[in-house]
Amino acid sequence: MGARPVTNFFKQTRELLRRRKAIAAAAVLVLIAAIGAITGSQLLAEPVVEISYSQFSKDLAAGKVQRVLVDEGGFSVETAEGQKAFVRLPSGLLNADYLDRAAAAGAHVDFVKPGIDPTGVASLLVPLVLIGVVLALLAVQTDFNPVSRWPRVVRALPDRFEHVAGQDEPKAELQEVIAFLRDSEAFTKVGARIPRGLLMVGPPGTGKTLIAKALAGEAGVSFLAVSGSDFSAPLIGIAKSRVSKLFQQARKRAPCLIFIDEIDAIGRKRGGGGSAADREFEGTLNQLLVEMDGFNTTAGVIVIGATNRVDVLDPALLRPGRFDRQVHIGLPDISGREAILNVHSRNVRLSTGADLRSIAQGTPGFSGADLGNLLNEAAIFAAREGADEISPDHLEAARNKIIMGLERRSLVITSEERRLVAVHEAGHAVCACLTPGSDKVHSATIIPHGQALGLVMRLPENDRHCIPVEKLEADLIVAMGGRAAEEVVFGPKKVTTGAASDIAHATDLVRRMVTEWGMSPAIGMVRVVRSSEGLPPEVEREIRRIIDEMYEAAKACIQQNRHALDSLVEALLERETIDGEEVRRIVTIKEARMAA
Repeated sequence: MGARPVTNFFKQTRELLRRRKAIAAAAVLVLIAAIGAITGSQLLAEPVVEISYSQFSKDLAAGKVQRVLVDEGGFSVETAEGQKAFVRLPSGLLNADYLDRAAAAGAHVDFVKPGIDPTGVASLLVPLVLIGVVLALLAVQTDFNPVSRWPRVVRALPDRFEHVAGQDEPKAELQEVIAFLRDSEAFTKVGARIPRGLLMVGPPGTGKTLIAKALAGEAGVSFLAVSGSDFSAPLIGIAKSRVSKLFQQARKRAPCLIFIDEIDAIGRKRGGGGSAADREFEGTLNQLLVEMDGFNTTAGVIVIGATNRVDVLDPALLRPGRFDRQVHIGLPDISGREAILNVHSRNVRLSTGADLRSIAQGTPGFSGADLGNLLNEAAIFAAREGADEISPDHLEAARNKIIMGLERRSLVITSEERRLVAVHEAGHAVCACLTPGSDKVHSATIIPHGQALGLVMRLPENDRHCIPVEKLEADLIVAMGGRAAEEVVFGPKKVTTGAASDIAHATDLVRRMVTEWGMSPAIGMVRVVRSSEGLPPEVEREIRRIIDEMYEAAKACIQQNRHALDSLVEALLERETIDGEEVRRIVTIKEARMAA
């Protein structure tokens, strides 16, 4: 090593120590010690030439051998000129005669004394070097490197509010934040204070991150994006320093937005645990609280947090002056879903017959991410068939795959099981068509999808936010229709396990009706909480009573419309999949004939 590299090396070490980078400094010191020890061991271990025993005998007879050092596996020889050599001789052949002969020739004979071999020292220092390298890499990875590029800073984001569909209310609420970031003096001169933190709350996939990026793009400010897990670190104190560094970078780039995704990873309620991990977590959260309450809002720094679990956040994080405003990003309604589909359809080729309104109507509860995935699946179906455009059939197949699961046409079932599945699904369809309050049947199929051997899909005409008792009872009758049809057609001893998911769905729905929604006259409008021993016996009996009534209603519907059931079964066996209009036509015709 030259003088200049050594000087620079120690200069960097002093810089790390000055910054109190303990692990980085420890790594440097370990490497220095290891390199120095290895260098010293290499200097101590001079190169030795190995000679044959015959050459040794000639040198010994000529009086050239001055010293003989007996070692394991042979002996070292030193001549009068100071040259060293090693003679290999198995220990079994090395006896006193050789040693007496060497001593008689005038050589000094000695034995290797127990101690540390310099070459052994070098081999032991190899793990030490590896430890030093690992510590140095760990120091860089855990943000000890002064030139670390964390957090990620993005300027001039291309995202705008026009790229965010189905969230009109959140976008309207964020307009004042855009105005503040563009011109803060208009607010401060009248004494207005913009919220220091905005908390975006909503289910996964609703576009919280996209809205935050669009907000920065509309305001034309810098965007610092981190996640709650970015603050976790294996060493004490690193997470706290990262929080401090994040806000330092934000103040330098003001006006800017700090976006913390999945903030519940860092902002959970403090539990007062005594472990080192709990203390580290609380210290990190305290640093975040101090930073949010410490900087001046006129500096143009606004923190945006995103979570779908606001209930686990610490109350101190939600008080005025920190995250004092919540923006709810909910699932889109039917108009919002259509708008989202229109945005995603810009990147795909749709045929003229594709009706996005129909797809939006048939995807209640879908988030923006779900709708984007639906169009992507439709494009994959079109590519598999070699089509140039996405047709309505591709959109329908993509929706069925997401809702019902992938078709399993390769599943082999017997003719008896196939008829049983047709009877089961026809029972659902007949009850759905003839029960007031039920959603309209969209399609019925006996093709296996996912874990189901058949399926009847019902789609609501409009989004519902308040569900009446009539609708809940209709859903229960439809759920029981499959088992009721099996019993009516094949008898009580021939019913199968195919109704397991229907029974689970019905039980859960009735339990909520009784314990949460106050829809049981016997229990009344009270909330019943499950204890460790389960629900009270009277609640269990009420749940059983309601389910039995709905099952009897479903069985009566099947018995009274047996001709419609049989016709629908034959149609399913022949065509495997029937759309909703055809199902309603078959049921209506048979019902009219029976009435006549």
